[in-house]
Amino acid sequence: MSDENPILNNPYREPQWHYSTNLQGELDYEKVESGRRLFTGEIQTIPVPQRGQLSLVELNEFAAREYSNRLINLLRREVGTWRKNRYPATTRLTGELLNFWFANKERDFTQSLFFAQQEAIETAIYLNEVAKKSNIGQRFLSDLEKAQIETERLPRIAFKMATGTGKTVVMGALIVYHFFNRREYHNDVRFADNFLIVTPGITIRDRLAALRVDTRSGVDAQDYYYTRMLVPSTWRDELQQLNSKLVIVNYQQLLARTLQGNKRSPFDGKVGADGRKAEAREDPSQVLKRVIGKFRVDSRLLVINDEAHHCYLPRYDKRTAEGENAKRENERAAVWFSGLRETSKRYKVGSIYDLSATPYYLTGSGYDPYTLFPWVVTDFGLIEAIESGLVKIPFLPHWDDTQLQTPVLRELYRHVKRELPKAGQKKRRARAKAEGDVLVEEPPQLPDIVKAAFKQFYQHYTEEYEDRRHSLAARGTQQLEIADTPPVCIFVCNNTSVSKEVFKYVAGYVQKAGGNGNTEHVVPLANLAKRRRRY
Repeated sequence: MSDENPILNNPYREPQWHYSTNLQGELDYEKVESGRRLFTGEIQTIPVPQRGQLSLVELNEFAAREYSNRLINLLRREVGTWRKNRYPATTRLTGELLNFWFANKERDFTQSLFFAQQEAIETAIYLNEVAKKSNIGQRFLSDLEKAQIETERLPRIAFKMATGTGKTVVMGALIVYHFFNRREYHNDVRFADNFLIVTPGITIRDRLAALRVDTRSGVDAQDYYYTRMLVPSTWRDELQQLNSKLVIVNYQQLLARTLQGNKRSPFDGKVGADGRKAEAREDPSQVLKRVIGKFRVDSRLLVINDEAHHCYLPRYDKRTAEGENAKRENERAAVWFSGLRETSKRYKVGSIYDLSATPYYLTGSGYDPYTLFPWVVTDFGLIEAIESGLVKIPFLPHWDDTQLQTPVLRELYRHVKRELPKAGQKKRRARAKAEGDVLVEEPPQLPDIVKAAFKQFYQHYTEEYEDRRHSLAARGTQQLEIADTPPVCIFVCNNTSVSKEVFKYVAGYVQKAGGNGNTEHVVPLANLAKRRRRY
C-alpha cells in the first residue's frame, strides 16, 4: 500500500480490488487481492492492520466455500449479469431511467453516481420488476419473505451504505423511479402512488428537504432531482406534481399526542383507580390522519426509512451495551416500528426501503447483538468505501509515548472510560437548577492520558499538513490529487458530557467574570487552539 494513497478502486465502478483480509477481519495493507471482497456477515472487516504473523487464509478463499450462497452475494452476481445485459425485463420507462443514470454518455462526469448508489438502486428495481420472472429471482423473494417474519412481515428491504456514500441520492432516484412509472402505468401495482420518508430526528428531516421539488426553474432549482441530475430535463415539468405525493417526517410524529378541544374524551381529566387523571390520546387512525392525511386511504404507498437501524420491534431483555441507553433506544424503535405497522394496515405498502450505514441490532434490543437485519440486500460498508475513496481515511496511532508499561493509545477508551464524565449536559443542568445553582463552566476535566493522546494526534496532524501542498499554484497543475487534501482531525466521544470537555480542551470555553458575574470572557486553549487558527 502507498502510505499516501490507500485507494484501490474507482468510486464509479464496481470494486475490482481489496486488501487481503484474514478471518478476524484484519487487513494486510501490503497485499492486494483481485476481485471484490465477498460478504460474510459474521466476520466484520475493520480498518486495522493484521497483527502478529500474517494469516495464511484470505477471507475470500474461505467465504467462497462458506458464504457464496448468501443472499447478498447471490444478488450481486445476478444484478451484475442483468446490468451487463443492459437491464432486460423492465418497463420501457425504467429502462430509460437506468440508462439515463448509468449509461448516459452526455452526463457530466461530476454528476455520475457512485457505484454504491448504483448497486442499491439497481437491486431495488431488480427485486421490484425482474426477480419474479426467474427461478433464482423467486428464491430471492422467498428468502426475503422469510427474513421479514422477524419484522412482522412488513415488506422491508435494507441497503447497507457507509456514511458518505450518498443515501439521499438513492432515495431520490427510487422516488423518481416509482413516480414516473406510476404516471405511465397507472394500474401497475408494483409502483407507488405516494411516498412517506421517516427519519430519526428533525435535523435529518430538514436536510431531506432536498427531496422536495424546488418550484424555481433553471439553475435556481436546488433540489436533488436537478442538482444531482436524477431526472431528464424534458421530464422536469411533470415532476412538479411530486410534492403533493411526498411526506417527510421524523419518527416522533408517529407518537400518539394528547387530544385537544372537542376531540377529547368524556373521561379526559377524570381520576382513575390508580389515582391518576385520565388523558385522552390519539388512536392510530388519528395519528395517520395527522401525519399523512393528504394521502387517500388504501392507496399504494412507498415508505423509506433513513437511518433505519433505529426502527425494529424490540424483544426486551436486561442486557445493555457500554454507553448505550437500551431502554430509551427500544422505546424509540417501538414507536417507529408501531407507526409503520399501523400504516401498513391502512395503506397498500408495497415496499419499505431501509437505508443505513449500520443496519444491525444493538445490545439490549433482545436480538443477537451486532447482527445485520436479515432483510439486508446490499452491503457497501466502510472498508469498501475507504478502498474506493468515498470517505475519509482514518489514521491510527503508529507510536505511543505515554511511557506506560503497555501501549494504550490504540485502545484509549478502554483505558480511560472509568475516568470520563458520566452524566449528560441536560442532567447536569437540571441537577444544578434543582439545587438552586447555576452551572458554571470549569476547565476541561479530561484524564491526562487523553490529553497526551490529543497532543500526539495533533502533532501527527500538523506534520501531515505541513508536509503536503494544498494549492494548484504550489503543484503547478490544474488538478489536485488525493494526497494534496488537507487532513481532517476528528474526535469521537461516547456521550455529550465527554464531547463538551473535549470541545473546551480544543476550542476554549466561556467563563463568567466580574463582581456580579454578568460579563464573560473566553478561556483560550493552550497549544492546540492557537495552532488550529493558523490553518
